[in-house]
Amino acid sequence: MRHLIIGADPFPPYQYIDKNKNICGSDYDTVSLIIDRMGYKADYIIQEWSLIEKKFNNKEIDIVFQVQKTPEREKLFYFSEKLRDAVTSIVTSTNKVYYGNIEGLFEENSKLGVIENYKYGEIIDSIGLENKKLFKSIDELLKSVNDKKVAFGVVDLGVFNHLNRQNIYNNIRVLDDMNFNRPLYVAFNDKTLRDEFNIYLCECK
Repeated sequence: MRHLIIGADPFPPYQYIDKNKNICGSDYDTVSLIIDRMGYKADYIIQEWSLIEKKFNNKEIDIVFQVQKTPEREKLFYFSEKLRDAVTSIVTSTNKVYYGNIEGLFEENSKLGVIENYKYGEIIDSIGLENKKLFKSIDELLKSVNDKKVAFGVVDLGVFNHLNRQNIYNNIRVLDDMNFNRPLYVAFNDKTLRDEFNIYLCECK
């Protein structure tokens, strides 16, 4: 039986390590269920995206999930049918009420916090690095926004709501007029494995 190595970055409530050091989350549940139905054994790795991406590029990992598709990545990897849609939001702790559009965020030379090496889709990815501040993790990004060290941050709305259940980031608010949807996928180094996965993914929907 083929043994797979599957990776993702910590992104609660979709995939994360709980207090008992077990991997859990809704995307993890979906992917692990499909892998089980395919008849494979798998080890799952949850680490910072920069580490997961490096291992995947080096073919030390067979599959990564909850991934943004880009033309560059499509030249290197095989993508599943859509796993789900994510709602991406801009958050801030500034007092300004309305920005109108993404470009309006930078009128006062403000910076937009993003996670290093993430792909958010054309809306965010097309913004120049001179307008961004890079972070290693979502917790680091949110803390910086909450403490007003960076004016704005890009977050997955589901992740932000999960992490902020106890109002830890009490200075942060979501700019609801700037929410946008982005599709997420599962990526593979093996086309045959991708094709097989798609069959079971369609059955789960």
